[in-house]
Amino acid sequence: MRLGFFGQSGPFAPPALRALLPVLGRHQLVVAVEGQKRLAGRHEHRVVKADPRPWPKGDELAPLASAAGVEAIVTREVNDGAVIRRLREHDLDLIVCVGFDRLFSAELLAAARHGGVNAHPSLLPLLRGPAPLFWALQQGLRHTGVTLHRLDAKEDHGPIFGAQRFQIPRRATGAEIYGLAGALAGELLAGFLSRVESELPAGRAQEHARATRAPRPKPEDVHLDPSAWKAEALVDFCCGAPYFRAPWLRFGDDIFFVRRGIDVERARKLPAQYVLAGSTLVVQCADGVAHLEIQV
Repeated sequence: MRLGFFGQSGPFAPPALRALLPVLGRHQLVVAVEGQKRLAGRHEHRVVKADPRPWPKGDELAPLASAAGVEAIVTREVNDGAVIRRLREHDLDLIVCVGFDRLFSAELLAAARHGGVNAHPSLLPLLRGPAPLFWALQQGLRHTGVTLHRLDAKEDHGPIFGAQRFQIPRRATGAEIYGLAGALAGELLAGFLSRVESELPAGRAQEHARATRAPRPKPEDVHLDPSAWKAEALVDFCCGAPYFRAPWLRFGDDIFFVRRGIDVERARKLPAQYVLAGSTLVVQCADGVAHLEIQV
């Protein structure tokens, strides 16, 4: 099959592409599409030509694809007619997506003979939407997963081809968790493609009645009441959440924005709601205290 890889720069899609490229087997990656919110100048799209060379380090998608010998299209609007016309020139069989901030139009999906498959960083139908890892942290989950599903007109909605759980490490940053999810997405896609000949399997319909949504976090979603948290969960959240939005606390007239979680002291009782020492804020939780680094 002739594949198009869709994603964005950052810690999710590039690790998946790195894992996938060496094991494509009989399939061929012919184009990559990177979504960006802003491009230099007034252009909506630009093309990065294939330029085979040692793969660059870092989390930029288009340079990685180019170095792997694949043309990359960088676009602010993936559903634009110019992008779709360029994709049709590549005679795609399948779109492979690892994280994208837009729903794909029916016209875009029709640019590949067999539509598309997406790797989503949750165990669908739970946590559909753009920020599943944030909400996994906010809910105190110790495990989440990556699900492969068929792309359709709705958000993270199509039949499931496979899924795998992974553990969220203690004190992990959001980027580190995304990196784990991206590497797993690459492995799952490689296994899936190794079983695909010329048609996609039917997949398993999602249990839509169980679906939950993971929207982009708002300020109120990162407002913390330490007394409602266990200390370990609060520190883990404050390590991972700043990748998405900085957590904040209010004590009277004092507001603190958290840079990261530091440490826990179980069973300790503070003489007040909090103690501040330089950039370290110590707060009372339900089962002890949490040490947090704040923005100063």
